[in-house]
Order: sequence, then structure tokens, then C-alpha cells
Amino acid sequence: MMSEMLGNHYFQLRNFVLAESTYENLSKNQFGDFNILKKLIICYTQTNKLDKALELLFLLIKKDINTILNSNSKDEDCPCNDLITKIETGEITYSNRHETLTALGILHLYCNYKNSIKYFKMAIKQNSNKQLLNEVYKILKITIQKNILQTNKMELK
Repeated sequence: MMSEMLGNHYFQLRNFVLAESTYENLSKNQFGDFNILKKLIICYTQTNKLDKALELLFLLIKKDINTILNSNSKDEDCPCNDLITKIETGEITYSNRHETLTALGILHLYCNYKNSIKYFKMAIKQNSNKQLLNEVYKILKITIQKNILQTNKMELK
């Protein structure tokens, strides 16, 4: 419990390197907590471990995509909007365009799934060989289509 609190403290301070290290050292039970995984994914986007971020994102959305789709950026002190702005203005950079688009796709998922899908689609165009990226994109598209269908059915009643 103390380690989780320490990780959260580092996360709030936007010290993603220390937050990442602390979260990674949690016990298996704590590490499986969806809220910790959400934060660790963000940490990985900021410590140039996009493959790890994508892997965790894939596992998380396969288990429960609503954990991320229903994120409340204000209540959860989510840094995504600030990070997105820093990436878009060039303050935060990645080694290539594909990585930049992937990071933006991941971060946007926390607050705007439509933008997330747009960035994942652009990342796939840059590098269609990334199987995991394709899988994440497919899950998002299927989930969004299901949600749209459910919404339309409710509106018809």
C-alpha cells in the first residue's frame, strides 16, 4: 500500500520515471489494479517505452475497455491533456513520427476516443507491421461500433 501511495505521489508530481519504477515493483495483486495500470501506461509513454505502453494498453482494454473510456481527467489528476499539448508543440519528442502518433493515440484514449482512433489509424499507416497496434485499433473500432449501436437502440425506444 505504501508503495502504491509513493507511486501515486510521483505520478502527481509528474515524475514519470520514479512513478514507473515504483509501480513496476508492486506486488502481483497490486500491479493488476486497473487504476495503477492506467497510470503505468502513461508513464511508459513518457519514458520512451511505447511498446510496453501498447502491450499494457492492449491487456487492459481486452479485460475492461471502460476503465480507460470512462476516465475522468479532472478527478483522476490525469496529465494527458498537458502531455498531448507538449507533444503537439514539440516540447516532448519521440524518435520518429510513428512513435509520436502512437503516443498521441494512447494518451487521447483517456479523454477523447475519437481522436485516439484517428491517431492510431495514422500510426498504422506509418507502420502497418505493428501487430499489437492493429489489435488495439480493432478493439477500439469494435467497441465504439457496439456503443453507437446501443445508443441508437436506446434512442429508438
